[in-house]
Amino acid sequence: MCSPRTLPLISAIMGIFIPMQLSAEPIKLLSWNIEWFPGGNPKPKEAEKTKQTKLVEEQLAAIKPDIFLAQEITDKIAFEKVVSTMPGKLTMHVCSRFMNHESKELSPQQCAIASNLKADSAFFESFKPNKKLPHLSRGFAFAALEHPQGGLIMIYSVHLKSNRGSETPEGEQNVADTRAESVRQILSHKAEMEKRYAGKKIMGWLIGGDFNTNHDNQFTKCTAVADLVKGGFSNTWDKTPKEERLTWFTNPFAPQFKPTTFDYVMTIGFKETQAKAIPVPREASDHNAVLLMLEAK
Repeated sequence: MCSPRTLPLISAIMGIFIPMQLSAEPIKLLSWNIEWFPGGNPKPKEAEKTKQTKLVEEQLAAIKPDIFLAQEITDKIAFEKVVSTMPGKLTMHVCSRFMNHESKELSPQQCAIASNLKADSAFFESFKPNKKLPHLSRGFAFAALEHPQGGLIMIYSVHLKSNRGSETPEGEQNVADTRAESVRQILSHKAEMEKRYAGKKIMGWLIGGDFNTNHDNQFTKCTAVADLVKGGFSNTWDKTPKEERLTWFTNPFAPQFKPTTFDYVMTIGFKETQAKAIPVPREASDHNAVLLMLEAK
């Protein structure tokens, strides 16, 4: 009896074609809050923009992601320029344009999705305020990307409510309620996309970004991570020790918080694996990047 290793040789000699089962390469996904990109602060000087941009380019060139979810983008054109010049020629599929409900102006922090895959669709949606949360802000960027093996990867890039205003019990509850409602609307959108794409094969779902919370009971009233797990998503940090998944550094604007996990990638439909925190220079961002190797089941 021939061994599997000799079959290709025999088939070549005899002119017989025998299909080979080739394992597809994992898709390298990166999620990163780039802290007020470009510049690193709300009112950067040109030198600060140049410095941060160079550092971001260096990180992306080293990591070479196939899919890149970004948060805190302040300049869509600058972001598009950076990703388009990277190895692999990433294409920016969508960059949100969330509005500030109070000022009625464009929010300075946006979410984006770029990849070297083809997009079936890509758009953003703002979260919808309600009577309980009339100032609900931000939203999500969404893209349906074509998987190399066929089918679609459904992706969300998000930046959930910060912890600003949570100094009192009432404020803490408001922050928790805001994140819970944001997650509820994302899950509702997922249900809509399932109906819209009912005739197409979906390889998996993914939500990544800066959650500003975690599953360590650090924010006792917040249920965002648990709500996503209840909604069917796998937490790719659930088996990683806390000290190995620190994604946020202490900064002058929030000295009361120690380094912690704020950034997540959660999935449905892919092989369960753990994410990896990628350390970055502090001058590039106050957040480490999160890397996940996506493998189809």
